[in-house]
Amino acid sequence: MNKEINRLNAQISDLYGQGKYREATLVLEEVVELVRQESGEDSADYAASLNDLGGLYRSIGEYNKSEEVFLKAVDILEKTVGPRHPDYATTINNLAGLYRLTGEYAKSESLLRQAIDIYMETLGKQHYLYASGLNNLGMLYQNMQRYEEAVQCHSEALDIIRNGGKKDINYATSLNNLATPLRALRRFAEAEPLLKEAAEIYAEVVGKQNPHYATALNNLAGLYCLMERYEEAEPLYKEALEICEYAFGQEHPDYASTLVNLGLLYSNTGENDKAEEYYTNALEIKRRIFGETHPQFIDLAKSLIAFYKKNGNNSKAMELEKKIEGAENQ
Repeated sequence: MNKEINRLNAQISDLYGQGKYREATLVLEEVVELVRQESGEDSADYAASLNDLGGLYRSIGEYNKSEEVFLKAVDILEKTVGPRHPDYATTINNLAGLYRLTGEYAKSESLLRQAIDIYMETLGKQHYLYASGLNNLGMLYQNMQRYEEAVQCHSEALDIIRNGGKKDINYATSLNNLATPLRALRRFAEAEPLLKEAAEIYAEVVGKQNPHYATALNNLAGLYCLMERYEEAEPLYKEALEICEYAFGQEHPDYASTLVNLGLLYSNTGENDKAEEYYTNALEIKRRIFGETHPQFIDLAKSLIAFYKKNGNNSKAMELEKKIEGAENQ
């Protein structure tokens, strides 16, 4: 059975890399059942597989299913390894990430603080999991627009990772994390060098055809857009788009998100025909990947509606409004 599980896990990795999250979820459901049969319903291995499944359900917007399996994993780990174990902390950390997405911020903050406390107690304040917990708490504070607190969390996490002495992917990601609330606070002079350093590290460590590098370009371009340096932002977005197409193809959320970024840029520069083209292409990709009831589709549809109304195209705005009203009521 182990060979079959390994084969299915490899299949899941391939599907996930292609952005085929729903297909990957179906295969992972098979894996979870095989692990349950092999290891039992009260095993840490079964809890770990449920944890993975909860993450994929979260990715495709199946939030109720995600919560159900995360809570089941939490319950199993509480019995098997205890509520002060790092594995338990990681699972409640993942559950907190779900609550962050669903806007249940009080629940999310409570779980994240609990996870951070467990990491500190069991692994110490210099461990990467402790830093990861701080980064997650910082992202929650960003969602809550508590940007000063987010800066504190991300700064502490960055110091821990920097003290490790490796300028690797984790270090570059922490640079990006810190730059985001700084950007929101309009502390652009502090954010720009962080984003440039992150891009340089990704280019050196994983190469310029890697999605991590594309993310760094997107983040730097986003900063330039806020600074109204559109001529500098455009080539960065286009390079990121090419990388995403090379790495994933066009049927992938990251490719669609970069299309959205270009649409916003062209909207800001008054190139409305271009902006509409990029927005509508992105919306269609997200519809095919996630379906019309997923928050990513609905949120982008609302942005496109606002774009139409801003430019006096009320008929298209009304047509799209009717479409997402039906989706939201399902």
